[in-house]
Amino acid sequence: MSRRGGIRGRGKPFAHHNKAKATVESGNTVSKKLLLNALKSGTLNLQNRDMTIIPDDVYKLNDPELLQNLVGADDDLKWWETEPINKLYLCSNKITAITPAIAGLNSLTLLDLRDNQLESVPEELAQLEVLIRLELSHNRLTSLPSSLGPALQQISLNNNNFEAMPPALSRLTALETLDMRENKMTTLGELPPNLRSLVVDDNKLTALNVENHQSLKAITATNNVINSCRVGNLPQLEVLSLRINKLEFMEPLINCPELREILVGKNFLSSLDFVEPCAAAITVLDSSDNKISTLPEAITSMSRLKRLDVSNNDLNNLPPQLAIMDNLASLSVEGNPLRTIRREIIAKGTNAIKDYLRLKLAPASIEESGPTIPDIKPDEIMMQTKTLELDRKQNVPGEVWDQALVCAIVRLSMQHCGLTVIPESVFNLRATLQELELGANNLHQLPPEIGKLVKLRKLNLLNNNLKELPAECSQLVGLEDVNLGHNKFDAIPECLYSIPAICNLIISNNQIRAVEPAKLITMTSLVCLDLENNNIGRLPPELSLIPNLRTLLVMGNTFKIPRADVLAKGSAEVITWLKNKVPQP
Repeated sequence: MSRRGGIRGRGKPFAHHNKAKATVESGNTVSKKLLLNALKSGTLNLQNRDMTIIPDDVYKLNDPELLQNLVGADDDLKWWETEPINKLYLCSNKITAITPAIAGLNSLTLLDLRDNQLESVPEELAQLEVLIRLELSHNRLTSLPSSLGPALQQISLNNNNFEAMPPALSRLTALETLDMRENKMTTLGELPPNLRSLVVDDNKLTALNVENHQSLKAITATNNVINSCRVGNLPQLEVLSLRINKLEFMEPLINCPELREILVGKNFLSSLDFVEPCAAAITVLDSSDNKISTLPEAITSMSRLKRLDVSNNDLNNLPPQLAIMDNLASLSVEGNPLRTIRREIIAKGTNAIKDYLRLKLAPASIEESGPTIPDIKPDEIMMQTKTLELDRKQNVPGEVWDQALVCAIVRLSMQHCGLTVIPESVFNLRATLQELELGANNLHQLPPEIGKLVKLRKLNLLNNNLKELPAECSQLVGLEDVNLGHNKFDAIPECLYSIPAICNLIISNNQIRAVEPAKLITMTSLVCLDLENNNIGRLPPELSLIPNLRTLLVMGNTFKIPRADVLAKGSAEVITWLKNKVPQP
């Protein structure tokens, strides 16, 4: 926000002042040019300058007198065009102290003091009432002031000398992210009430007791010496990482219904019974390098489990039911004294292990994993092509579906069929179906059973009437190509963000109003994103940070920047343009 109605602290704007003399920038001094640029942008970047102190002029950037002198030195800058300083980067210097004058920078929302030589910070930090992010990692801090800015949402204190969690943190009601890695803490104190992410890796914690917290989503406490753990009544918790500790036993994870990832590798656990209360939601369970001798029955009831790592334990056998866990895409069992599975089978990986275990299942269990295969002669053409084409067909005889099962088809096309629902027979093909073409129908919604088609790599839903996708689509972990063009989506379906394999996503000609780059960035396989002809009013520069994005199609939206001449130059030019607009840290 510009300074309207006069400079802060003064009643009347000034007309003219003697021009300030330029200062040579070196060491602990800052040039007038740099200060003027900061007043224009609201950001001052002084990182990596060998500074040992913060210059007085920096502390006074919101001071009317200094502001008056600086503006008077620049004929092109008007006082009403200046911005309060909201971002100050002082990282990678040799600063040993912050003076109480920091209180004068009460417009700061970000203060970055990483990688300095601070042993303390002043009480006046509490006067930075709009400060949202505070970076103090890689210093020499052992304590914090008794209070801090009330608006703080993110604090990084990793790589310091804290032996305990500073009490001031527990009173920060806005704090969501706390990073205290690589300190010397032996115990955890009271956590902030609305904390969402707690990182305390590489400390000296001996116990982890976190209960009855309503907001916490992630706890990572890797590489400590924790031998006692009580975690429960955390209704939002999604990730629990306790790798490389001294745990021999864990209390049951009570009332953690959203817990998806449990990482307890490299401990001394002899049992996994503690996972049973939250088995339904778990997608990743890493219990490698422990002393586990048997897997609990709860493992086979984890219908969402995608990755199970029990390598380097004391397992003598594996439950055959692992073979019919459709979502289980990664199973690591090497380094166990398994008596019944040969090493060459284990070496071939997950599919080979599951195929072997399937042979050990009782007939009743095999039937549960899929429909009975009809005893009929396979159609030669269908057997050769592994494809069933049913485009523009309204009624499909049961014999055709039987042939599809017998021939183990991998591709099914049912376009222009007037479908309002997906035939149940489609889901009977889940053991082999990899490509499903359902374009140009009249589908208004997909059933939850779509999640059973776990072998799918391509899903074409072009030209239907869909407004959303069911959450079960997130179970399609191998999905690579998705076409949702010409539907009625007003946002990219949430379930797609959790599918790691998607490389081509077409969602053009819908009603999308905004995109969320922070979520799209997690789609590390994404190569092509087609957002043409939607209602997107702003194109976030952060889209350029999607790691492997090569094709970005965005014409036909309502945003005005970048201009049409940039868009016309193609994806590479658009991505480069966006990348140049990403705010620099």
